[in-house]
Amino acid sequence: MARFWWVNHKQTARDEIAGSFLWSPKTKANGNRNYFYDTMIEALPGDCVLSYANGQISHFGVVLEAAYSEGKPEFMAVGSDAWDHDGWLLPVSWQSLTPAVRPKQLWDQIEHLFPEKYSPLNSKGDGNQGCYLTEISDSLFQTILAFSLEKNSSLFANALKSGSWSDSDIFSTHRKTTEVARVVQQRLGQLEFRRAVLELEGACPITGVGNPAFLRASHIKPWRDCKDAQERLDPHNGLALAPHVDVLFDQGYISFDVGGCLILSNACPPTLPVQWAFEGKIGVELIKVGNRRRKFLKHHHQHVFKR
Repeated sequence: MARFWWVNHKQTARDEIAGSFLWSPKTKANGNRNYFYDTMIEALPGDCVLSYANGQISHFGVVLEAAYSEGKPEFMAVGSDAWDHDGWLLPVSWQSLTPAVRPKQLWDQIEHLFPEKYSPLNSKGDGNQGCYLTEISDSLFQTILAFSLEKNSSLFANALKSGSWSDSDIFSTHRKTTEVARVVQQRLGQLEFRRAVLELEGACPITGVGNPAFLRASHIKPWRDCKDAQERLDPHNGLALAPHVDVLFDQGYISFDVGGCLILSNACPPTLPVQWAFEGKIGVELIKVGNRRRKFLKHHHQHVFKR
C-alpha cells in the first residue's frame, strides 16, 4: 500500500522539481542522523509526495524508485551549500497544481490531520524549520488534493492524457514506468471518485456530517468487485460516510434497501446502534436510489451485507 509524504524544500524546490527528484544529505553537518533524511530511504515506488515551498503546495509527485546514494547535484541552489556532499537521491515525477494550494486556506479542515510528531507545519500553519521529508496520513493528502480538484476539476485527467508522468528521461534507467503509471492512475481515479461522491451526496446520511475532512467516499460495490473503471468511478456507486459508519458499511453490518432505507444486519451487535446514536435511523429512508445506484446496492446486499 502506498504511503504519503510531505517535503518542505523552499530553498531547493525549483531545482528538485525541474530535475524530477528529491535530494538530502545522509546526516547532519555534525555527523548525527536526522529523521527527515532517514525517511528518504523509506519512500518507495508509488508513494505520493506533496511539495511545500513559500507557503503553498504547488506540486505533488509520485516516487519512481527507491532512493540511492548520490552526490549532491552541482546545480542545486545556494541554500544547500552547508549540506554534506554525500546524500540520498529519490526520483520523483512531479505534477504542478494550478492554482497552488495554501494550507491556511483550509486550515480548519486539516489542522487536526497533521502528525503530533515530525509535523511539517506548526500550530499556526507555517512551515517547521528543519523539516524536510516527513510522512503524512492518507486523509491529509486526499483532503488537500480534493481541495485542488474542486478548483480545477480537469487537472488530473489532463495530466494522465498528456503522459506527463513519464516524459522526463533524467532517471529513465531507474524507473519502473508501467507499475508507476498503474499506481498513479488508480490514485487519481480514487481522488476524482471522492470529489464526485462528495459533490453528489454532500453529507453522511446517517450522522449528517458534511465537513469533507470527516467523510470517506465509500464504494457500494467494492473497488475490487467492479468490472471496469466506469463502475469504479461512478459517483452513484459511492456514499459519503463518516469514518465509523464507513467501517460498518464496508464490513456489511449495515446497508440500504432499494428504497433508500437503512437496514441493520443480524450480525451487528445490538447495542452498537444505541451507542453510536443511530438506532432511530434504522428503517428510515436516508438516501436517494435511482436506477444507476440500485444495481450497486443489489451487489452490496448479495455479496457484502451479512445475513
